[in-house]
Amino acid sequence: MMQKQRPLSSVGLWWRWVLATIVGALIGNIFGIAICLAGVHYLSDRLVNLNLCVDGLGSLNCAVTVGIVGGALSVGSFVGLLQHLVLRRFVKASAWWILVSSFGWTWVGFAATSLAYTPQFGFVLNADGSFTESNIVDRIPQLAVNSLWLVAAGLLLGLLQYLVLWNGVERKSPKWQLILWVLVNVVLIAFMAIAILAFFRGKGSLYGIFWFFMEFTPFYATITGATLAKMKLSTSQK
Repeated sequence: MMQKQRPLSSVGLWWRWVLATIVGALIGNIFGIAICLAGVHYLSDRLVNLNLCVDGLGSLNCAVTVGIVGGALSVGSFVGLLQHLVLRRFVKASAWWILVSSFGWTWVGFAATSLAYTPQFGFVLNADGSFTESNIVDRIPQLAVNSLWLVAAGLLLGLLQYLVLWNGVERKSPKWQLILWVLVNVVLIAFMAIAILAFFRGKGSLYGIFWFFMEFTPFYATITGATLAKMKLSTSQK
């Protein structure tokens, strides 16, 4: 017999979302660290031998790139899975949430690490072989480009999740609610870029990146959970 589920209060939806996001990030990081280390010390060498990965990629080398992509994919998958358990009573085909979150967070993780590894200071080799010290003004173009890539990754994440959430929002609800979801993701990832520029200063490390994301997760979960609670999600029939 078809029976409508009991409605979930905004507070109930909020704390379930926050808990799912934080627990998913914890589990994802546990597996992600192992995957990251395997990528750095084993898989990257195999990819280089197969000419599938070059020694450098932007601000990162092959080992760091492979490691962070594997780690970010693990975190994104587990976060998406646990968030899916919260959303499945509201959103049709909510399993897509796992896929889009895994893909989106992998790009966010890669872009964030690339920005963290972008040096703000250094030296420039002159034509005569001498070195000239480079300051942050000289690095602004590269820092700006990598920051924009990170913000673009946040936009991609928000848009992909928007497509999934669209199936769960009441049709009479104003469309600005879904647009708000995308905007919140972009703003939060933009703050992430600012924090990376302020704290890493081009001296990123994989250990530091993992801790940074763990510290960022409760902040992200709280804000996105509050945004989700404001959206009029209709309980699906079962």
